[in-house]
Amino acid sequence: MESRFSSRAFRVLIILIPVIIAACGSTMDDGGIPPSPVVVTVGSPVFDNVAILGFNTYAATVSPGALYKISITNQSDDADLLFFGTDSTFATLAQCSIDNTSLSGKLSEDCVMVASGNTLYFGVDGTYVSGAASYTLDIEQLTMTSMSLSTPFLGSTTQRGTIVSAVTVSPGVTYTTSITGLSDDANLYMFGNDNTFSTLANCAITNAHFSGTAPEDCTLVSSSGILYFIIDGIFSSAATVQFTALTVPTPIVPNPSNEGTIGSPVSLSVNTPKPGQVAWGGTSFYMVSGLSASTHYTVSITGLTGNANLKVFGSDNTFTTPASCLVDNTSLPLPAPEDCTLITSGNALYFSVAADTTSAGVAFINLIEPGP
Repeated sequence: MESRFSSRAFRVLIILIPVIIAACGSTMDDGGIPPSPVVVTVGSPVFDNVAILGFNTYAATVSPGALYKISITNQSDDADLLFFGTDSTFATLAQCSIDNTSLSGKLSEDCVMVASGNTLYFGVDGTYVSGAASYTLDIEQLTMTSMSLSTPFLGSTTQRGTIVSAVTVSPGVTYTTSITGLSDDANLYMFGNDNTFSTLANCAITNAHFSGTAPEDCTLVSSSGILYFIIDGIFSSAATVQFTALTVPTPIVPNPSNEGTIGSPVSLSVNTPKPGQVAWGGTSFYMVSGLSASTHYTVSITGLTGNANLKVFGSDNTFTTPASCLVDNTSLPLPAPEDCTLITSGNALYFSVAADTTSAGVAFINLIEPGP
């Protein structure tokens, strides 16, 4: 998502221009001086309006050191969320750990941050609305959800909600964290070993912040014993977004080779991630049994070391006719994760992974999960 301005300082200059037309809530006065802001209660969304060139100011009492998410959703026009941290003068924008603010159009916006004081100040800007814009404003305190290494976590979030998680790992080991089986748009934000959620991690391989239901992942080497990440559903068009989150050791395979054959595919189990590999120019074959017929399942490959393509054949054990995926994120470019959600017609399903590289094979992580 593209922010409207590359310079936050320029954005502050815009909102301090004297306001010509009044708006709902507390707005800048004729001299550009903010009045007492409207006090918003954590966990209690409010509906408000901002007029063209208006600027509504808000404040919320919070707990220092706790993690919060401020959001505006359901905009009727191009209103923008601005975060000022502990600045009660609304003069200087503050940093968000996750910053989806000042976006063009009617996109929902949010800011995730660690509270640095007892009160947080934020505003909604009407510089780009055509007349007046209505919106829902919310601030939520975020709590930690513990997940276990190599254990798929079936979870959900909302536009105004966020999943914050920590996974215990071993220092010096390479891990892949992924979200697959998305029912709508959610984004993975990886903070690595930063328990302050101040700086996003530099993933060795990153496939994050995609739009729609595309799976996402991040591969990195852990420098300490816990990895931290956030799953945010601000851009979802649905009330709830389902997903499966997973952190697992990244398969390290110096010379990947083909696995399985059409007549004897590698057998996998539901909810059990397993490393896979395929040789350059080759194809590996897999199957999973013990499924419930007429049930939704998602097949995914993540943590790819190179480009490979997933092809799901449903109950066709001849690997001849591809299945119709209800959600189809296969044959994607680059070493991006792929998945396919389908309704099973029997108790087993079959799939293949083909390398799409010019000189080397590919290692990856297989996962078959229920839903969404």
